[in-house]
Amino acid sequence: MVLKKIKDKRKKLIILFIICLFIFTAAVNAENYNVIFNHLDAAGDDYGPGNYLYPQNHIFQNKGNLFDLQSMTIFESKSEYKIRFSFSNLTDPWGAKYGFSLPLLEIYIDNNSTGSNQLFHSGAGVSFDPDFNWNKFIKISGWWIRAFNPDSQKENLLNINELSLNEPGVNNNFSLNKKDNDIFLILPKSEIKSLDNSKIVVMVGSFDPFGYDHFRSLSKSKSYWQIYSENEISLTKAPRVLDILVPGGGSQKEILKGELPAIPYLEIDTDIAAVEPTIIDYLKPINKISVSILLFYIFLLIFVIYRFKYHN
Repeated sequence: MVLKKIKDKRKKLIILFIICLFIFTAAVNAENYNVIFNHLDAAGDDYGPGNYLYPQNHIFQNKGNLFDLQSMTIFESKSEYKIRFSFSNLTDPWGAKYGFSLPLLEIYIDNNSTGSNQLFHSGAGVSFDPDFNWNKFIKISGWWIRAFNPDSQKENLLNINELSLNEPGVNNNFSLNKKDNDIFLILPKSEIKSLDNSKIVVMVGSFDPFGYDHFRSLSKSKSYWQIYSENEISLTKAPRVLDILVPGGGSQKEILKGELPAIPYLEIDTDIAAVEPTIIDYLKPINKISVSILLFYIFLLIFVIYRFKYHN
């Protein structure tokens, strides 16, 4: 009888070990990401050309750096890219679908031999360098994600449905989520193609569901809902952009001053990224999950072996 109990416990132990091995293997083989690009931006510079001030409405006051993009990191897996946009202070006073209400993100990508050198819509009030010809444009608010190529039909911006907070177009292949002050955008490679040695422009504005091209408009004096400047500006040709990712050594104030300023692009040099992994590579969430699972089941096995050895 005792021998039978011992054999039964051995069988249970073997079965438990097989289950542990299967679960750990599944975790290790899950989607794995590598960092291919990481760019830091100056903190506290969400003031456009240096003199833009927040509207006077209370949702913009007593809360600093609401549009301040501090970094962008691009992760690559076998089938997709994940882009992390790290902000200083993401707030959600209007209860947006994705958990942030105020920033408007525009991402232009040049990863093809052909493309356009013009803005898809002119709401940002900027231009591009002559050698930047985008072929994919992604626009993000707290309620929706939109993706275009240069041949996409431009929507009628006077359509009240397009201007409302309702989702004005869906791209089911892209996904978006927010965690703390980070926004994560996931792009299938089948949709975006390769980002190897590509160029990218990233801009942040203030989202206005009824603003031209969803950008909050400018004012020459203090305003309840408009971005304003006490300096002389052109309300039609000054940039409506509050923050951009600036290449190393550049000055955002200098880049954005004047009318329809040219926004420089960043180069995603994956050859360099592949040679020099960053600490982010070693702290990938999937690795931490795998290690946690492994440690848990090692502890469980030790506990079962201890019970088997000292209680029989």
